[in-house]
Amino acid sequence: MPKENLLETVLVSTDDALFTSCRLRFAESGVGITLARDAASFREALRDTSAGAVILDAAHTGPILGLTTEDAVAKLARSLSSRVILVLSEPGVPPSMVVKLLELGAHDVVQKPLKPRILAEQLKALVRVFARSGKPQKKFTAAPGDLLSVDYPARRCFVRDGAGGRPREVRLTRAELQVVYLLLQKKGALAAYADFREAIWPDSDSPRQITHVLHQLVTNIRRKLAPAPVRIENLRAEGFRLVQG
Repeated sequence: MPKENLLETVLVSTDDALFTSCRLRFAESGVGITLARDAASFREALRDTSAGAVILDAAHTGPILGLTTEDAVAKLARSLSSRVILVLSEPGVPPSMVVKLLELGAHDVVQKPLKPRILAEQLKALVRVFARSGKPQKKFTAAPGDLLSVDYPARRCFVRDGAGGRPREVRLTRAELQVVYLLLQKKGALAAYADFREAIWPDSDSPRQITHVLHQLVTNIRRKLAPAPVRIENLRAEGFRLVQG
């Protein structure tokens, strides 16, 4: 009997060679893949396959979905919140673009040429970490006296601009919220770079690039939290620490 796939995925691309190589190697990892050549087949694949992950080929996103890769990621992150979104980029994509795609909701960005078998295992790991169905949910995180709090299931963050101030909501991207959530869990202790990689980007093979992305996210978070007396301290070569008050 044929082996049942552990995960179904949808590849948004018109690259037949890419699809063929992925299909063969994905099968070895128990991962199914459906090719979506246009917007109609993409909608059909999402409806019929119960796909747990969407792979956007950046070179073909525009012609297929009528959107830039950035706009496609932002739209899918909102409408497919329970599915993993992975972007395949061309070689040499600028780090600033990787940061932007992650901020918009992509779970990972993989540069071509890719290794399909490794990609299949990455997708399985990402789904285990990020997919909601059947997984323990992160909860509301705050302690008495905290100025900063996160309601993770609702994807909301609140901060008070002083001890007696009323909470105001801070609009954070998915990646920014994950960073704040981890810092709150540490309760003022050091969150090492390795902690962030393990919690947010468990399958990245580029620690240097992830560190760069993390610094960009922290810069954005600091700007959004101001003027609240909440600081994210950078402990050089180690990681970050959250200081409240």
